[in-house]
Amino acid sequence: MAKIRQLVPELAEVARVELNEDEANRDALIMALRNWINEQNYLEARTDDQFLVAFLRFCLWDLEQAKKRVLFFYDYKSKERGLLKSRAVDDKLFELARSGIFATLPNPIGPGGPRIHFTRMGHIETSKHSVGDIFRFHAFRSEIEINTDDNWNIAGVVEVIDFTKIPYSLLLQFDSSLFKRMNAFLEHGIPTNLLATHIVNASRETQFVLTIIRNVMKQKELLHIHPNLESLHKAIGKEYLPTELGGNNGSLNEAITRYEAQLNTFTPYFNDDERFGVDEKLRAGNSQQQAALVTGVASAEEGTFRKLDFD
Repeated sequence: MAKIRQLVPELAEVARVELNEDEANRDALIMALRNWINEQNYLEARTDDQFLVAFLRFCLWDLEQAKKRVLFFYDYKSKERGLLKSRAVDDKLFELARSGIFATLPNPIGPGGPRIHFTRMGHIETSKHSVGDIFRFHAFRSEIEINTDDNWNIAGVVEVIDFTKIPYSLLLQFDSSLFKRMNAFLEHGIPTNLLATHIVNASRETQFVLTIIRNVMKQKELLHIHPNLESLHKAIGKEYLPTELGGNNGSLNEAITRYEAQLNTFTPYFNDDERFGVDEKLRAGNSQQQAALVTGVASAEEGTFRKLDFD
């Protein structure tokens, strides 16, 4: 029997109905994915049950899609050293954990509902934190969630972003190529679905720009711009927001403590992670296509996962 966490009944029902999870063939599919990984001499990947089940669940238990996603996950981490740098937990990650920029709220939106991420843009100090640093922290946090958070993996994630005092110098760091490189990992690698992004406390000028962006998005329903806190309360439910926003879903300071504890706990995990990846010298076949995926320039037709598409 596979060694995975037992789901609460509400989340187990979501997995069954929405992800096609079937206990009758679950163990066999986990084993098949593990066997495939072990047969690829160019691929070194984690093969424990809990890690693999996250990819199978995201891919609706389609074994071939799970293979592609695991391969991309490690292909990206092997090639994108500029953004991810070392995989070891370092002082920069602890600095970001303590900064108050990020919070994962303790309670999802109902027992079978999505996890809530909260980001305070105004806490980003551009003299200390680059866009690349923030992306790297998000990648580390996501890998911790692959191993620990069933709601995040099965029901998805809702992002709440507070734009209070967002530093303009941060926006100047973004360009289209950087966005594509970062979005490739979110789109093709990390096994979770972004269900919605809620933006609050944006200036009038920022709201205008965000509205223009939303108007050209095919999936307009993913981006919500709230003129005030009351609007956010109605959209998510006041009880699911942190105390700092009038809710009762933990405080942002408590989230800082949790991040630091998680980084300490997972330090051996990430130290060990350096040995996993893709060895191009051993890989034969269509490596050019994989390289295109890693840099985020693959055509929409090559992907099979949820995207943020633009007209």
